[in-house]
Amino acid sequence: MVALEIRELSVTLSGKEILKDINLSLEEGKFLGIVGPNGSGKTTFLKSILGLIKPLAEMVRVLGKSSEECLREGVFGYVPQHLNLDIHFPARAIDVVTMGLYGRLGFFRWPSKKDKEKASEYIELIGMSGHENFPFGEMSGGEQQRISIARALVSNPKILILDEPSTGIDVVGQEDFYHLLKGFQKRFGLTIIMVSHDIGAVTAYVDEIACLNKILYYHGAPLGALDENVLERLYGKNVDILIHSDVCDKCERLRK
Repeated sequence: MVALEIRELSVTLSGKEILKDINLSLEEGKFLGIVGPNGSGKTTFLKSILGLIKPLAEMVRVLGKSSEECLREGVFGYVPQHLNLDIHFPARAIDVVTMGLYGRLGFFRWPSKKDKEKASEYIELIGMSGHENFPFGEMSGGEQQRISIARALVSNPKILILDEPSTGIDVVGQEDFYHLLKGFQKRFGLTIIMVSHDIGAVTAYVDEIACLNKILYYHGAPLGALDENVLERLYGKNVDILIHSDVCDKCERLRK
């Protein structure tokens, strides 16, 4: 089944054209990486999928429905760069994960024992069992992002959307993070759509990659995004891209 169908998507905000004539189709259960320079429209693209920019019903279809319908039905799980939590609010890890159930519970209902047990199960799934009562604000960037994933997954979404989730995480932490996502993709049959600034890293983990800078320059197999012509069109002729030497080997291993 087609998870995402985009046809001739164009977005203009405050008189500035952000996206132009985007056409893209993604099968259910695939992992799509979206890359491009700063200001290229990547976050606007995600907001369009999530139904946060209107009117786009005729341009964006998710699982055959409008984005608004999917929002109401809890189809999406969303992981932002940073959770905007008040640093003075003493939220524990389990409190943050339980927030992912508010769409079902409503903001004025306290989570039940069963809800907290479910939140604890997802904290265990992300490899952080025993951290339920740790203050979220005192965790490392990598730990916070893992908790954010548990928060997004606890409501059992069909599509997980992430906006530059590895920002502020060291290289080793990034690899662990991507492996975690890959594991959830296989375990739950998730469709994953992830924006990243690091084209050299994500090519080793995603099934497909989209190169975006107002227009869609490339969409296809990850190795195709490393083509010199694609990189020059995406970033410009005077930009050097450093690709880790084992990226191609990783891509091949993941496909065997």
